[in-house]
Amino acid sequence: MKKTILKSLMLGAFALTAMTVSAGTVGNVEIVMDDFEVVPGNTAWTFANIYAEHDNYFSAIELHFALIDGITFNAGKPQNADMTQPWPVDEFDEDITWAPASNTDLAAGEFKIVLKFDVNNADGLVAYFPPGRTLLCRLAVKASADFTGATLHLNYCKTDYSDPGAPDYIGIAEQSDADICQIKVPGAAATPLATIVAEGVDDTEYTVEDALAVVAKGENCVFVTDGNDNWIKVAAEGDVFTTIAAMSDIKGGTLVGTLSEANRNQTLTVTKAPEEATDAVTYEKTQWNLKDANLPKVNSVILMTGYWFNGEFRGYANGHGQSATANFAWCEGGEPEMQEGVLYEDVNTIVQLKNPVGAKADADFQNLEVYPTAITNDNVVTGVESLNGDKTVVSVQYVNVAGQVANTPFEGMNMVVTRYADGSTKTTKVIK
Repeated sequence: MKKTILKSLMLGAFALTAMTVSAGTVGNVEIVMDDFEVVPGNTAWTFANIYAEHDNYFSAIELHFALIDGITFNAGKPQNADMTQPWPVDEFDEDITWAPASNTDLAAGEFKIVLKFDVNNADGLVAYFPPGRTLLCRLAVKASADFTGATLHLNYCKTDYSDPGAPDYIGIAEQSDADICQIKVPGAAATPLATIVAEGVDDTEYTVEDALAVVAKGENCVFVTDGNDNWIKVAAEGDVFTTIAAMSDIKGGTLVGTLSEANRNQTLTVTKAPEEATDAVTYEKTQWNLKDANLPKVNSVILMTGYWFNGEFRGYANGHGQSATANFAWCEGGEPEMQEGVLYEDVNTIVQLKNPVGAKADADFQNLEVYPTAITNDNVVTGVESLNGDKTVVSVQYVNVAGQVANTPFEGMNMVVTRYADGSTKTTKVIK
């Protein structure tokens, strides 16, 4: 655990009736606390020890902590098992008086703890904390349900080396403005992505156990995988989205989001950016042809192959052919110019469902909505089987109303002339 230390340099001389203790020495006191965790919303107190490490005697110490939103402070006597010296007496058998004070006499936003020795003891001696490590007290803390962690700050510390029975106090040292430790909340139990995808419950917050690869970017969302063909969409807004979208990989156990399953397009909505992983997560994109009988996984990023026909990616031309609705909302550079009757191969594509599986009688290929992320000339295949399934396309040409011919559509009305290897042609009309 991280240890944060406050150092106070003190000068002082003091005398006891029966003996002199390190008169005139120069020493320091270190206030020591370890980082600790508190469970938000828990009604039981959480205790954290406050120690002093010092090479001189002192008679009293006063600590002012800054209040923290969502935190309730109290103080408790140290447990005997935790003590590093006799309690409740010092090495001179002098009684210790321990007194946490209220906030009423402090500046707004502070909590005070005072520790001192009893002046009116039986033999008239004033007791001191001897040099070494002293367990001063136990800080008691409760956190509200919405507490997410904070720094414990010491606004003011006064250490007294003087004899409280003397006419004038001497050797008082003061210190202010120091961070002491971190008050943390326990990390949520991490869940494998495979479990979230298979068994996730709507409106439940999950911490993803796995490291994840960021494979594709959509509108205020990214699509990630654990490298084992488990996929999910991660949605975010503003700077959080910008940070995640710039990542290649996400560190395991740092992605925390609330699950929603609109149309089974499972989404983790996050409000805090995760940490970026230093090691790459390896993965493969599924090669998917619309002629294949199997369906790709929802939220997966695939390499898709299919004909462009009547505004759809299709495998065959007949009315019963396998097809998926194409949405170019997330396509880089805007909607591409698709060529009627042309085969597109290995198009980087995000898979989404239009309706939950089983909601429609034809909820298979027709239920898929695919989002190509980019389409270039490298994706166009020539000399391939036609949409009729038994002919080979040798050329596709576009003719405008002026009779001009080109391999790409003109603005306005186009006659599309498709020529096949068997010598036949097919003419259709397209408006761009």
